[in-house]
Amino acid sequence: MFNRREIMTDPRYTKLANLLVTYSTELNKNDRILLEMFDVPDEFSIELMRAARRVGAIPLIEVRHTRVSREMILGTNPEHAQLVHDVELSRMKRVQAYIGVRGSANASENADVPNELMSQYSKTLRPVQNWRVNKTRWCVLRWPSPSMAQGANMSTEAFENFYFDVCT
Repeated sequence: MFNRREIMTDPRYTKLANLLVTYSTELNKNDRILLEMFDVPDEFSIELMRAARRVGAIPLIEVRHTRVSREMILGTNPEHAQLVHDVELSRMKRVQAYIGVRGSANASENADVPNELMSQYSKTLRPVQNWRVNKTRWCVLRWPSPSMAQGANMSTEAFENFYFDVCT
């Protein structure tokens, strides 16, 4: 019989998740937290949800992919932007805390998105970000990726070790 606890999880994931929950956002019992994960390994997302649950918090998770988000931005228009604004702001107003973890296989994924669309989309989300910054306990961090390692002129393994040493 399968037991979910038998899955080997990188202990660095557990350590980082616990720090984000207990130190960075100081989650408490019955706090609602939005976990927004961009191109992050599922194993880390699961560890973060488990860490939130261990302190009695209620996690709400959104898993996003940069390539998919790029396509959404390419097709945005004022009506779409308003809908995104309304949905995202409503959700943010219902949580006490937020953790955003952003990874990307390609740091230049949105390089060919026209500036006016990126600007419109950013303007759409600005009130959501303002609410998050001013009204929630929050933490946003990057996730180590081969793209980041390359930018640091390091191997992926060496960069991951450096990242987790610094963050934990």
